[in-house]
Amino acid sequence: MTTVAAQPIVFDSLFVTVQAIEDLSPHLRRVTFVAPRLAEAVVAGPDQRIKILLPPPNGTDLMLLSGAEWYADWCAQPEDERCIMRTYTIRELRAEQSELDIEFVLHGVNGPASAWATDVVPGAEIALFIPFAVDTTSTKGMLNSGVDYVPPSTSKHRVLIADETALPALTGILEQLEPGVHATVFAQVPDDRDVRPLPTPGTADVTWITAAPESDADLPLLEALKAAELPESVDFAWVAGESSMIKAVRRHLVNVIGLPKPSISFQGYWKRGEAIG
Repeated sequence: MTTVAAQPIVFDSLFVTVQAIEDLSPHLRRVTFVAPRLAEAVVAGPDQRIKILLPPPNGTDLMLLSGAEWYADWCAQPEDERCIMRTYTIRELRAEQSELDIEFVLHGVNGPASAWATDVVPGAEIALFIPFAVDTTSTKGMLNSGVDYVPPSTSKHRVLIADETALPALTGILEQLEPGVHATVFAQVPDDRDVRPLPTPGTADVTWITAAPESDADLPLLEALKAAELPESVDFAWVAGESSMIKAVRRHLVNVIGLPKPSISFQGYWKRGEAIG
């Protein structure tokens, strides 16, 4: 029996400097970071999750996280003394140029990351917690490396569902869609002006939803999915965004569409009314 050894997975933190800022739409801002060590960074997939680290609430200096017990060490610190940590997607890594892009959803100053991105200027410094080694030898290795979009190689028709927080990941997924693969896409954004082209080497039917929910019970993405006629050829789904939305969408995909649970990748990027690191 042949056993394939898992490749090591290494994440570490580093200070980065803001090199450039580009407003892609009224609610989406791309920030380009630079640091020499970004030349060593890697990604496992188009929705690669990382952490951004902001200074602690008490105003003390930002300290880097490192070591195998980094999360336990972070949790052990008093809340006002530990760095603010939020999860984002690598939009693009240009290791040869030591550059990394992250796209921030701007929703005012209600959250620390949005507040930082709203006021950020070139030359500002924060820290990132990013991968320097990943395991792409198996689905388990990919998932452990911080990606959730791991479709089977046999998949030919995928359903992709994302709110505005997952739009950077969705854009990256479509950019890497293989020729011959079709995607049925549902994307929700706050404003008509946030709608943008989503190029892909494959083919895609994209439905944009711009109606703002009137209450927490409103789930426009779910309603759009219910109104659509999905063909029987759908064999994989990726759903990312607000927690209650993904739960409802996953339930519909399983109970109504008949998609097997293992064929659905879902990730809660945020939860209404709560701060999620």
